[in-house]
Amino acid sequence: MNPIMYNEYKLSNLEYIIYGFLFLTISAVLSILFYDSFIPVIFSVPCMPFYFRFISRYLCIRRRQLLVLQFRDMLYSISTSLNSGYSIENALRESYQEMLLLYGSNACISRELKLMSGKLAIQIPVELIFLDFASRSGCEDILMFSQVLSITKRNAGDLIAIIRTSSETIGLKIDVQREISVSIAQKKFEQNIMVIMPIAIMSYIRLSSKGFFTPVYHNAAGIFLMTICLTLYLFAIILGFKLTSVKAN
Repeated sequence: MNPIMYNEYKLSNLEYIIYGFLFLTISAVLSILFYDSFIPVIFSVPCMPFYFRFISRYLCIRRRQLLVLQFRDMLYSISTSLNSGYSIENALRESYQEMLLLYGSNACISRELKLMSGKLAIQIPVELIFLDFASRSGCEDILMFSQVLSITKRNAGDLIAIIRTSSETIGLKIDVQREISVSIAQKKFEQNIMVIMPIAIMSYIRLSSKGFFTPVYHNAAGIFLMTICLTLYLFAIILGFKLTSVKAN
C-alpha cells in the first residue's frame, strides 16, 4: 500500500471527467445567459487547469479535516486499549479493527493503521511510524502528538496520560471548528442563495420576456458590459467562498 501524501490531492480519471463535465455545463449556462452563444465556452477551456487546481485544493483540505477527526477517534481507541493493559503496538492493532468498523477500509485512518501494522510487523519503532505519518499529514496536531510520543517513549514517560491529553486537545479544537462552522452556517446559506439568484433571475427573464436581453447580445458594447458583469459575479463568488471557509489545521 502506497503512503498517502495529505498535502496534495490528485484527482482520479473519473473525478476529472465528473468535474470537467460540471465545468463545461456551468460554462455553457453562463455563456447562454450572458452572451446568447456557446462560443465563450471555447474561451473558458484554458481556465480548466485553474479550476481543477481549485477543486484539488478543496478536496485536500476536506480530506485533512476528516483525517484529524478520525485521528482523534483513533487516539480514544488507543487510550482505552492502553488502560486495559495493552502495549502501544497491540493497541494500534486493536484500534485498526475498531476503525474498520467505524469508518470502513477505505477511510484514511484505516489505511494508515493498516500501514502502521505492516511496519510494526517488520520491527519499525512506533515513534518513527508516527513521525512518518505526521510528516505526510501536514496537520499540526498529528505532528505535535508524534513529537511528544517520541519524547515520551525515549524517556519512559506516562504514555496513557499523553495520549489521553492529546485526544482531548484535538477534540477541543474540532469542537471549536464546529462552533465556527455553525456560527457561519447562515452566512454560507445566504451566500449560496446569492450565487444562485442572478442566474435564476436571468433565466426567468429570458423565458418570460424573450428579447429583453437582445440589446446586449451580439454587439461590442453589450459584450463588454456583460463581460464586466460576469467578472464581478465570479469575483464575488470566489471572495464569498474565501470569507466563509474554515481552514484545516
